[in-house]
Amino acid sequence: MPVEVKVKMNVDNMTDFMFYHIYSGSPGRVAVGLGALNVGFAVAFFMRKDYPMMGLFLVFAALILGAFPLYIRRRVAKQMEKSDDLVLEVCYKFDEEGIETITSYDSGKAEWDVFQKAVLTRKNLIIYDGEKRAVILPVDQIGEKKEEILALIRKFMPPSAVKIRT
Repeated sequence: MPVEVKVKMNVDNMTDFMFYHIYSGSPGRVAVGLGALNVGFAVAFFMRKDYPMMGLFLVFAALILGAFPLYIRRRVAKQMEKSDDLVLEVCYKFDEEGIETITSYDSGKAEWDVFQKAVLTRKNLIIYDGEKRAVILPVDQIGEKKEEILALIRKFMPPSAVKIRT
């Protein structure tokens, strides 16, 4: 039985996707590690009562752990304002053959063997193909069809590719 959903991306969903995409990879892990290292240095300097150095490392930690995510969110918002494609309503049809994508100007179908990874974040269900393109489904927009889509993903994708815990 096919499952059809219509979604429209917003800044929150796109930011969640970008955070996952960045922080699940090596650059994101390095950034979090550097932020934690700076916090550790700040604590060490606090214990040595070297307050200027503690302040310096707290500033570095705030830049890495706070300013970088704010920068990402602002860039996403700016890109979504400029691009009509990012805010376009997209219809996805899931069935035994694969996923069909339909927009107002284009359509296409990809078979299940094209997809390499499926992930569920706080706000999105993300399905990656072999070329690192993604089908992004905002959880708040797919509603009760989420479980049906997850069942199809689990049925037609290899278990090692499904990174979904519910």
